This record gives sequence, structure tokens and C-alpha cells, in this order.
Amino acid sequence: MNGGFFLSFIPLTSSTTPGELAQLLGTDYGKIKRLYYTGDMHRHYLAFDIPKKSGGKRRILAPSDKLKTLQARLASLLKKIYSPREPVKAFREGSSIVANAYPHCRKKYVFNIDLENFFGTITFRRIRGMLIAKPYSLSVETASVIAHLATVNGILPQGAPSSPILSNMLCASLDRELYSLAKRNRAVYTRYADDITFSFYSPAEYLPQNVVEYSLSNGKPNHYYSKVGQELETIVRQHGFAINLDKVRLQGPGERRIVTGLVTNQKPNVPRTYVRKTAALIHSIEKHGEEAANVIYKQKNPNSSGVLESHLQGRLLFIKQVVGEGSEVYRRLAQRYNMLPIKSKVPNTPITTPEDSDNFKVGEFIKSKCWVTEASGNINGKLEQIQGTAFMIQGGLLITCEHNLAHRDEDRRRHEFNQCCVYRVGEGEGMYEANVIIRNEKLDLAVLRISDAPVGLEHFTLEQTREPNIGDRVAVLGFPNHKTGSHVGILKCRVTNKYPLHEVQHSEVDKPLYAGNSGGPVINSSYHVVGVAAKGAEGNPNGKNTFIRVSELIKYLEKSGVMM
Repeated sequence: MNGGFFLSFIPLTSSTTPGELAQLLGTDYGKIKRLYYTGDMHRHYLAFDIPKKSGGKRRILAPSDKLKTLQARLASLLKKIYSPREPVKAFREGSSIVANAYPHCRKKYVFNIDLENFFGTITFRRIRGMLIAKPYSLSVETASVIAHLATVNGILPQGAPSSPILSNMLCASLDRELYSLAKRNRAVYTRYADDITFSFYSPAEYLPQNVVEYSLSNGKPNHYYSKVGQELETIVRQHGFAINLDKVRLQGPGERRIVTGLVTNQKPNVPRTYVRKTAALIHSIEKHGEEAANVIYKQKNPNSSGVLESHLQGRLLFIKQVVGEGSEVYRRLAQRYNMLPIKSKVPNTPITTPEDSDNFKVGEFIKSKCWVTEASGNINGKLEQIQGTAFMIQGGLLITCEHNLAHRDEDRRRHEFNQCCVYRVGEGEGMYEANVIIRNEKLDLAVLRISDAPVGLEHFTLEQTREPNIGDRVAVLGFPNHKTGSHVGILKCRVTNKYPLHEVQHSEVDKPLYAGNSGGPVINSSYHVVGVAAKGAEGNPNGKNTFIRVSELIKYLEKSGVMM
């Protein structure tokens, strides 16, 4: 595989030959044939199981890097000839389980069915036949090559990059008929992979029997014992699928109506039990510490292969996806999580409230990301030393003020240091050499990288959503007055003004900043960096206690190519 020129702008057509397809995939036809004709295709996959929410395990087949690249490029080509219908919510850009749940909100009844062994029933023959037929009309040879690349042991593997779009393409006629069925019966239809949902405004006695058959209890409709309507079952069967009868459920008034795991009674929402479980897992780390909490988690979840930290992070990001970053429920959980003494953090955009101001606490996990910089050199026969503060960001980069790495002698001549020593205060911390990568005197910003840095250094997140406004509370971290004690100085203050200073955007605070604070991170109530502490007033009535806004830092990093 040459991996070179990928002609993504050329679509597949009925005249595309296998050789041309190979060229579009960045390889040649001979290599593709050797891939699936030489030995069992299964050798190119890694098989593993993941637990299902409903119990049991789901087999995942992950392709090798070489095959995965081909399948990803194939998926890009297929996207140019297939446009999913509106009811199709899975495996399409910009969609999610939230988009799938939203159309079913505020409905009286929600009817869910699952397609049994969804990917396993999509075979080589069905894929090839679909691609040969209209509207795609690919040649038999080209359709066969695609089906070979996309299947293993004759079926579509769950875990290959090309499987999602091929499953949607194969279900196109099914979607068309089910959408028509829903329209005729004044229902709403969506499909999320193998999860099919119909919802209705009508009372139970008016539910369409060709879609869902309810039972009678004392002569009245009872939706708790419902079956799939005959027409719906026939359509599904005619398109080569079967319904999992164990997952047929009709949900009505007076109960939670769930669609792809989300409550849809009013708006898409996370079930309360999920929120409570997430809060309980956070509390476990708060109470027992990370190591002991992991042991407890493993005992209660013996089939889980991950660690509690990553599991918790995933749960919080899921809640954020559903309810939004501004949700009070999410913000409260995210703030507790970000205060835990663990490496990973989750987004938590600050919203200024009295609660934020009263409970703005800075934990130990924040302090470990702050560093002392010490630059020294012989200037005009005299040893000069400069100390400042720096902080770690993603990519192992240290940010500080540029003036912490420069000295003006008695003649006002400027001397720059391109190396310095850096360390974190506290017992057992070592001293490292750091080199200047980029610096800008006008912005008063410099970026350093530690030589032979230890692995796993904790870093801050740069705030890219909301910069602090006047009145917002922030904390300036650093080492004021050149003190190298055993702790990081924390100065809690409020933003009083914002303006350009020498054409660089600054914000002013209501507390004095001193020598040694320069270069320190200014953080908000979500512990994201919103600025870099600049020179303080230091008792000068005409001085300014300001910090450089994080937007200036981000623009400088992007412009310099350090951060993409």
C-alpha cells in the first residue's frame, strides 16, 4: 500500500473498475487481492468481547492498521454516494442518541424494538447485491471487492470503520418502508443502528394495531404486554432481519419513556439512576482514595476491564453530551470530579453564581501543575538570577512570562536566557533543565519544554469557551516574592477591568501581584486557565495588577504552530 494520493473527490460510479477503486483507496488492486485471497481474512482482525448493558457479551472484531486504513477510506467513498434519510440517526455526522431521542419527546406512547444480531445478518452476498442494484449500480467485480474488504467470514464485523455506513446503506429500503408506515399511522419513526422506535400522540385504544398490538385487562387497553404488529413484523422480515422479542416494549403515561437509554418524557435527559450512580462513584474516590475506590469498583464490576477514573470520565462526558455543559447537574458533578486527585479532567465552563464564589477551592491536584523557573547567568562579570512561575499545558509545554527569561543590565541592554532550571515545590521533586521553544517580548509570553521530562506530568486545560468578565472571581497561582517554600501561593481575587495594554489584551484584578507571580496561571472556578499573571503593581500607585488573557496565549500558540 503506497498510502499516498487519495482521490477523495472522485466518486464511485457504475464504470469504476477494481483497479480504479484500488487507486481511490491509495493502493493497487494486486495488494487488495492478496489481502483477502491469501489465507483467512480473519487473520487481519483482533477479536475481543465487551459487556452488554442487558447482560452477556458483544463480540468486537477490530481490523489491523493496514485494513483499518483501507476501510476508513472506503467509508469516505461510500458517503459520497449515500445520503441517509432523516429518521436514520446512527453513524452519521452530527447525530447522536440525543438526536434519536428528541423526536419522541412529549409523546404519550413510545414503542421500541431491536433487530436481532444486526451486524451478523448483513452478509457478503447482501452487501454485494445492494451495491450492484440501483441506485448504486456498481459493477459486479467492484462490488465484490468492496464486499470482500468489508466482511470477515462472510459477515459485516462490528468494529470495522466501513461497517456503520454499509449497515445504513443496506437498511435504506427498510427505512423507507418503516417511515411510510409511521406516516400512514400518524406516528414518528427513527432508527439508531438496530434500535427502532415509533412514538404516538394517540391514546392506547387508538394505537395502530398493524404497528403494535396491546393486550386487554378487564376490557381496557394494557400496554405492559404488547406485541409487534403484523405489518411491522412482515416489513422487517422481508428485509432480511428478525426482531428480538425479548426487547419489545411499549411505554406509556405515568412511567419513564426511554429511547436509546434517554428519558423522553419532556426533553432528552439522563435517567436519575445514572446520575446517582455517577455521584456515588465520585464519592467513593473522595472517601476512600483512588486506589481503594478502584478495588471496590472491581469487586462490584468483575467483568469491567477498565479503571474507575476512565469509567467516571466517560460517564460525565455522556451526561454533558445529553444535558449540555451549562446544566447544573453536570456542572456540580464535573466540579467534584475535577477536584479529585486524579490525572484526567472534564470540561466545566464557569458560570458566575454566588455558589461559585463561596465554594471556589483550590486542591492539591491544581498545585502539582505549577512550576518555578530559575534563569541565571554571568552578565558583565556579575551573576544574575531571575525567578518566576510557570505552568504546564497539554503536550508537555511550560508557559511563563518572557520577562522571566530576560535581564536588563545597568546600561539597559537586554540579555536573554534560552535555558533555565524548573522544578515543582514539595518533597521529592527534582530539578530539570528546560529550553525555550518560542518567546515574544511584546506579548510577554514564552514557551519552554523540559529536557528528559518524566512521564505523566499533569497539565492545565486552557479555557476556550468563556473568558472572565468584570466581577468574576479568579485565582492567581504562583510563587510571590521569590519564595521557594513548600507550597504554591494562591491569591483569590476579582476581575475589575479589561483593556489592551501595549496592544495586548489584559484583565485587571483587585489584589496586588508581586514579583514571582509573573508567569503563573490565572484559573476560573472550573480550574481552567483564563490568563497568565503579568507584572504586578508592587507598591507602585501607577502600576497595574493584570494578567494576559488566555485568548492571547492561544492565538500565539496557534500562530507559532505549537498548538493546532
